[in-house]
Amino acid sequence: MKKFIFALLSAALALTSCGSKNNPENTGLTVYEKTIQTAVQKYVPGVIYATYGKLATAGETLCKDLQGLKEKGTGALTQADIDKTCQDFLEARAYWEASEAFLFGAATDFSIDPHIDSWPLDRQGLANNLSNAKVMAALEEEGVDAISQLGATALGFHGIEFVLFRDGKNRTVAALQGNETAAEFANSTVSGAQELVYAAAVAEDLMHSLYQLNVSWNPAAPQAQKDAVEAAELNCTVNGQENSYGEDMLGAAAPGSTYATWQRVAKTILSAGCAGITDEVASTKMGQAHNGEDVNYIESPYSKNSFVDFKNNILSVQYSLYGGYGASSPGAESLLAFLEKHHGSEATALKSALADALAKLDICIRSGHFVDNYSASYVADAIEAIDHLTTALENAAAAID
Repeated sequence: MKKFIFALLSAALALTSCGSKNNPENTGLTVYEKTIQTAVQKYVPGVIYATYGKLATAGETLCKDLQGLKEKGTGALTQADIDKTCQDFLEARAYWEASEAFLFGAATDFSIDPHIDSWPLDRQGLANNLSNAKVMAALEEEGVDAISQLGATALGFHGIEFVLFRDGKNRTVAALQGNETAAEFANSTVSGAQELVYAAAVAEDLMHSLYQLNVSWNPAAPQAQKDAVEAAELNCTVNGQENSYGEDMLGAAAPGSTYATWQRVAKTILSAGCAGITDEVASTKMGQAHNGEDVNYIESPYSKNSFVDFKNNILSVQYSLYGGYGASSPGAESLLAFLEKHHGSEATALKSALADALAKLDICIRSGHFVDNYSASYVADAIEAIDHLTTALENAAAAID
């Protein structure tokens, strides 16, 4: 009888230790917390390190392209030179937009997001600066060290986009061999050569910011990138400490981490990260123009790449949930797998909302360009679907114990 009772007790203890999310293991974590920890251990290198690594490399390529165009001079330019640079810009842009589900951390703490991705571009200010002999001489001689004279709204992706694209097409050799024809430049004479001097300096600044993101998160970032951000005197650690943002998140619930619990990490990823960008896409990136609040508040108007930007934002949510950059299905140890195991109804709603948001954006991409069709009904449908995704993300975050 005692053996029978002991066997029952042993079985009950085994079930409790394996199945309860409230029973601590030898590590001091509950099974529930351990599942989150495992998901985050996939997420940090598989999503954040992978994305920022690709982004930093793409930023370096774009910088080299534009430096090459500047040095070659407009007289020797070929359309192939321009087309390659445009393609490399779009690649870097895609990686950046696919990182916006984790703008928490370095991108926000060091104001990298507004520094490299503010719009609308101040075209009048740009015209004033590029027609200013002193500013142009400084950019020509000092490059990136002189960009502080340009102002924040003339930096980053969209300043470069203006130089490389017009009306959804790559700039031509003839356009860059002539003078700028945009309305704001009517009272000044700004050549394509001057635009390339400007774009090359801005691209170097962009590259440094992308290095900063990668180094801030990944302690194994290339040494050359670490040396570059140190030379540029850019901060790369959490609260001025030695830890990277990746180490800080992977060390959750341990002394020194800014994350007191693993639940806090999961909530940050879902709410501050994923829901933060879905809300921005629906209410600001698409909503301001669609609702008539500001019809000029349109991201990527020169390349007409807005809808692709928005889809990459939502894909950044997918990758975060699925546990890997480029993932098309959830990994066995992903954050979504954790939700399916412990919060099934929220996971089901989240998967449905994600699929619907991406499908609605695909319709947008097939139907036209946002800058030309921001009031279209299919834009309203996409906004509604993305709003539902935001709600599903917030509900999943709220469900976490």
